[in-house]
Amino acid sequence: MPVRSVRMPLGVLVCVAALLWVLVGCGSSPSTTIKSTTTSSAGCADVMALKSSLLALKNVNIQQGGVDALTSALADVKTKLDAATSSASSDLQPSVKEVQTAVASLETATNGLTTSNLTQKTPAIAAALTRVATAISALSTTIAQRCPGS
Repeated sequence: MPVRSVRMPLGVLVCVAALLWVLVGCGSSPSTTIKSTTTSSAGCADVMALKSSLLALKNVNIQQGGVDALTSALADVKTKLDAATSSASSDLQPSVKEVQTAVASLETATNGLTTSNLTQKTPAIAAALTRVATAISALSTTIAQRCPGS
């Protein structure tokens, strides 16, 4: 029996990414959460800037902005991640580390990405975006618990 190649159109990638972000979201912490420990304002500011950058990455429309828009958004996330890694306090570090690992997997999945190989790389990118979405959720919870005024 011949093996057929399954090709996902660009729209499928966009839909998968959008669905993942909607499902995970960035929600807020439960109302029963008590802010028991606070972190320095600089560390919180850098981590919140990272979260904002991650949300911008999530909103990239590859169909409109192309692969360059995704690459640019990912570069911004890496810049914010570097700042957050160096300034975040020890109570924020586990969430920042989780984001770092997720972003590394997304970088690997998008390495060498072009318009012509986007369909081929879609499954790996979708899996990496799932990791990023999970990391954003954990980061959001940590920010709500550790950063005053968030």
